[in-house]
Amino acid sequence: METQTIAAFIAIGSIIFIGFFGNLMFNRFRLPDVLLLIALGMVLGPDLLGGMFHIITADTLHSIENSRDLLLSAALVLILFDGGLHLDVRSVIESMRLATFTTVLTLVLEIFLVAIALNVVMGVDFLLALVVGSIVGGTGEAVVIPIANKMRIGQRAKSMLIMESVMTDVLVIVIAITLMSVIAIGDFSATAIARDLVVKFVVGGLVGFLAGIAWLFVLQRLQNQPLSYMITVAALFLVAGAVEMSPIESSSAVAALAFGLAIGNRRFVKRHLTSVTLRLSSDEHIQEFHTEISFFVRTFFYVYLGLLFQFNTFEPIHLAIGLGIIAIIVVVRRITSLIAWKIGDLDRTDADALFGMMPRGLAAAVLATMPATLLANTSIWSPKYNQLILNIVLIVILGTTILATVLSFATERKIDRRNRDKLRQRLREQHEINQDY
Repeated sequence: METQTIAAFIAIGSIIFIGFFGNLMFNRFRLPDVLLLIALGMVLGPDLLGGMFHIITADTLHSIENSRDLLLSAALVLILFDGGLHLDVRSVIESMRLATFTTVLTLVLEIFLVAIALNVVMGVDFLLALVVGSIVGGTGEAVVIPIANKMRIGQRAKSMLIMESVMTDVLVIVIAITLMSVIAIGDFSATAIARDLVVKFVVGGLVGFLAGIAWLFVLQRLQNQPLSYMITVAALFLVAGAVEMSPIESSSAVAALAFGLAIGNRRFVKRHLTSVTLRLSSDEHIQEFHTEISFFVRTFFYVYLGLLFQFNTFEPIHLAIGLGIIAIIVVVRRITSLIAWKIGDLDRTDADALFGMMPRGLAAAVLATMPATLLANTSIWSPKYNQLILNIVLIVILGTTILATVLSFATERKIDRRNRDKLRQRLREQHEINQDY
């Protein structure tokens, strides 16, 4: 075995071990493992240990980038499916209106405020500034869903966070690509955009949910068969691939979430839609199996985010702009989370969770590389924008992930204090009752 292969084996084993112990730290101390894994990716990158020991070099990253879309799209499908398995469909229905309102409001405010800031401070063309605003406007499912599933917040708040991450993932892709098309060829059609969004959300969700219901019948037949849970992964990828093909051309992310939602809510499906019956053990085994798959996938996703950071390309102006955009995101989310708290009858800790879950992820990382390709021949493009956009997006990804980690930890501490206060109150009341007797 070659030395580089041995080093790669050691790196993979170390990543999984660190991810496992990071997960234990979260379960015990409520400290999310996201930062630990991103930091590990930065250390393993070509600028530090990766280049020093020839584990991960610039050529290695280039090879990864050739298959990046495939690997990361597959990762998102698995993570979203796992998120759907852990969602209560009744909470999704109850929170749909509030989640849609706050998601759209947050996204619109972030896009326009970031665009105005870049246009005024940096002199960036307003349309190009809108492209950058849309790239950093959405939260990342790969970071939000695992943290939200582990937090001790209400099911309604969890549903809102997961729905926001899925909705914004689709919205920012459609908006960013549309704006770049307008800049490149001057073509704009509001009708086409609206139709595209309806197809991606409504059709993708409907196909995924119906496929999930159909798969429940298959699982009923396969209850005592070996590998029946593994075959569910095959069905998931078939559904995710089918909805992206013509004539559907919808969103595999939305379909994966809806597919998991149907399978994870078999009681709801049985009561309201079909007569299908599955033993509880089947549901538990599927959820346990996919939780472990999700752990493996998201662990390497976080490390990959760390690998994207190349320190030698950063300039002070990139850091300043990135921090300014993060400040805008923080202010906007504080405002919209308070609005959701006031009009949505949410617990204050739930509103704090909505505020804190601001990490950017895969969509931002992928979209950041597109302007240099699609806009290179336009009059508003300058070569300096290539590294500028990429670096500020990476800073925003890292900064918002750090804030999400810190704020989720603070929210968990508030929940601990609230639970202790409630326990003390009950003990006092019980003591007073005993004294009366």
